[in-house]
Amino acid sequence: MTVAKRQRGATLMEFAIVFPIAALLVLALIQAGFIYMAKLTLNHATFMAARVGATHNADVGTMRTALLRGLIPFKQNNFETNDSARLAVALGKVTTVEALATTLERLNPSPQSFADFGVKDPKVKSTYIPNDNLEWRSNALGTQSQQNLRDANLLKIRVVYGYELKVPLMAGIIKRVMCSGESAVEAWGDVSILQSVYKLADKRCAYYLLGRLPIESTAIVEMQSPAYQ
Repeated sequence: MTVAKRQRGATLMEFAIVFPIAALLVLALIQAGFIYMAKLTLNHATFMAARVGATHNADVGTMRTALLRGLIPFKQNNFETNDSARLAVALGKVTTVEALATTLERLNPSPQSFADFGVKDPKVKSTYIPNDNLEWRSNALGTQSQQNLRDANLLKIRVVYGYELKVPLMAGIIKRVMCSGESAVEAWGDVSILQSVYKLADKRCAYYLLGRLPIESTAIVEMQSPAYQ
């Protein structure tokens, strides 16, 4: 048997080995690009939500409404030429589907901040942190929050958004890596393969089981109105 005959079909074998790996790498790079763009969009939406909260007494409901409006780019249909119709449909999707995959938490002012600096408002029967004349007020630290009044007037929020993974194969691969058996990342809950397949996993794996990737963003702005508890 000649050398040429012995090597016949070698290229096909090499292709069969290399192509799946190369294809996965290309798909992973595409998905990484989408995730990066999603992170930028979420950062902007989080900051805009914090700005709205700064002028609306740090109200979580108002900030959440502003946040969802900032997530509209995720659901826009670029093939729709009517701007009003496109935005209306996107807003509907965001307020129904995406709202379930989004959490917003107010980190500051904290309950300890209100305990140290809170003032009772008899009109609305609620507690607020004074926001006026801060340059003339005391800089003494609160006993529970270990903050001064200016620090208590900084609004900090944290948003976690479950970004939908749309590149083929990526959702399944990430789910198996993050939530399956011995190879799972402990920070997100270590569950068995059986639990992963039948969606019985720890709640921290909920995003991955739904084909989503949790993306976190924070924003800090100075309050422009009294923060209410």
